[in-house]
Order: sequence, then structure tokens, then C-alpha cells
Amino acid sequence: MTPQIEIYLNADRPWVTEELAERFRKALVALLPRLLEQPDGPDHVLSSLPLVEISVVDDETIAQVHGEFLNDPTPTDAITFPYGEILVSCDTAATYAQMHDLNPQEELFRYMVHGLVHLHGYLDYEPADREALFAVQEPLVRSYFPAGE
Repeated sequence: MTPQIEIYLNADRPWVTEELAERFRKALVALLPRLLEQPDGPDHVLSSLPLVEISVVDDETIAQVHGEFLNDPTPTDAITFPYGEILVSCDTAATYAQMHDLNPQEELFRYMVHGLVHLHGYLDYEPADREALFAVQEPLVRSYFPAGE
């Protein structure tokens, strides 16, 4: 099964628009078959989900969720729940992009892909696991944001 994807904007930032969310939603739907072709990890649930909900939130909201569910009350880039909910912080994306001279939209898209890769069973707690996750994630990101754009 290939899940549907919905993106909800829960942060009021001028660069995070409904049009951007719809472009990202379509791109993620198009990338799903490529992701599902990859070997899945031990905790994969993506192919069994009817729907993945991605919520774009601010740093305050993601820090609150991070504290409540992961005992770390600091902002983070993305939080993925195994029932198919992904939270991504547009503030963290913008800050990281500015610090590293990157496109904030690309960084936000990366966080969405990151959450989907987590749902496919990839973890990033250990360096080797992180490398495996990025080896799947980055080609998917690059297919939508080619290097240098």
C-alpha cells in the first residue's frame, strides 16, 4: 500500500505557503514508490499506513512535543510518530539554512523526507544507522532539489 500524504501548516511564516505545501505534497507522493523500493528497517510501518500527516510547526510547538514525548524540551528538526504523524519545524529549517547558506525550503523538504524514511524503518541514533538513513534520504531530496539550486 502507498499512503496518502497530507500537509498541515500550523506555523504562520511568510515563506511557508499553501502553494509550497501542495508542491511538497505532490513531490513526496511522487517519491514514495522510490522510497518503498528501498530495503525497509526493522520498525517499518510506512507501507501499512493509509495516511501520513505532516504538520509544519514553529520551534515553540516542536520543543513542547519534543519535551513531552522524548524528554528533551528543546527545538528539533523533525519528530516522527509510528502511527504516521510527522512534525517538522519551519523555524529550525530557516535557522539551519541561514547558518549553512542553504535554501530554507529545501531544508524543510529534507525534514519531511527524513520523517518518511523513519517511517520506512530507518533510525539515526547510531552513526552507522545515520549513514544508512542519509544514503536513502539525500538522493530523494536531490531528486526534487538538485545540488546547487
